[in-house]
Amino acid sequence: MIRYTLRVLAMLIASGVFILSTFTAGAIVQHSTVPAFTSPPLPPTVENTPQPVPAVKDPAEADFTVFWEVWNIIRSEFLGKVPDNQAMTYAAIKGVIDALGDEHTHFSEPTRASILQSDLEGKFEGIGATVDAKSGQIVIVAPLKNSPAEKAGIQAGDIVTHIDGKSTDGLNLTDAVSLIRGPKGTQVTLTIVRVGSPTPIQITITRATIELEVVSQRQLDNGLVYLRLEQFSAPSSQAVDAALQTLLRTNPKGLIFDLRGNPGGFLQSAIEIGSEFISTGLILSEQDKSGNRQPHPALPGGRATKIPLVVLVDKGSASASEIVAGAIRDSKRGKLVGEKTFGKGSVQISNTLSDQSRLTVTIRHWLTPSGQDIHGAGIEPDIAVPITEADRKSGRDPQLDRAIQFLLTGA
Repeated sequence: MIRYTLRVLAMLIASGVFILSTFTAGAIVQHSTVPAFTSPPLPPTVENTPQPVPAVKDPAEADFTVFWEVWNIIRSEFLGKVPDNQAMTYAAIKGVIDALGDEHTHFSEPTRASILQSDLEGKFEGIGATVDAKSGQIVIVAPLKNSPAEKAGIQAGDIVTHIDGKSTDGLNLTDAVSLIRGPKGTQVTLTIVRVGSPTPIQITITRATIELEVVSQRQLDNGLVYLRLEQFSAPSSQAVDAALQTLLRTNPKGLIFDLRGNPGGFLQSAIEIGSEFISTGLILSEQDKSGNRQPHPALPGGRATKIPLVVLVDKGSASASEIVAGAIRDSKRGKLVGEKTFGKGSVQISNTLSDQSRLTVTIRHWLTPSGQDIHGAGIEPDIAVPITEADRKSGRDPQLDRAIQFLLTGA
């Protein structure tokens, strides 16, 4: 079984074909220190000749000759307990993925895959924060509104260095999420590094059942309306469409679309929601490793293609949020107000495998309609408005206030 699995994996890597959905912060296509020694002591060794590996005809399988040599030596000579075939298969797959050096390509064992999938179903148990991997670090994209994470003081941009005392160095995103997740009523302690704080901060959070309110909406003063989207999950397109239908019945003077803290989700949802505001032109283009571009034009029938529009963004706005924000900016359809966005411009494709594990692979970068690759850079707002800690504590929202001002005065 393991030989077949590795042979298939090698063929997939060689051909660049991966078929696979998971969620942390993304645009998804669904279908301890060792002491140094001046003279290191050498462990006792026994010279051993590797057991012969049968000749194979398949070139892809032949590439694994050394692997099978190692496998046979371990099986026959290793003093300790050898993991079972499934554990060794998973470890080998993870080793291949680590060699790719991509933070957003990852493999999830069945249990962890089930945990991650629950994100996009709108209900799960955990602390209520979205995370991503950035420059080798586990970063809080944003705490969810009224979540245990938000109430405990977790903020967008916090870097998680330890989870219950375990260092996140070398920890992939999937493993980090599975450690932070857990049954409601249990606690997890995160050690974080925060800009402006001279020392690391420890925050203990009691997990709870998190039910996501995908869309919220309300009438504002002065004839304006407000629409907030929490994530680009599967049902979000219909929820946004229904909310717009209700809001626009009052013939408002302008619309504020709030994407702050929105970590992203499905690529198709981003296209559909972006098309609610843009009648013609591109929503985005996807570019593969050969430079080939696949355009995604706006879909017809958008409800809010003419109303004056402001989009609120911040450092927690990621991926699919950035797709929509970038399309609105480049098409001059509306203004972006707030802070620079997160900067995730890659697209992953993911599929459930035969044992219910999942492999998620980065396949393309997406570009804004003007051709900008925002990966690692983010999108600068048209009108920059920061929110301070004092603002948060007092309940002030200067970004929303500035958006209202622009819609009412044009400046």
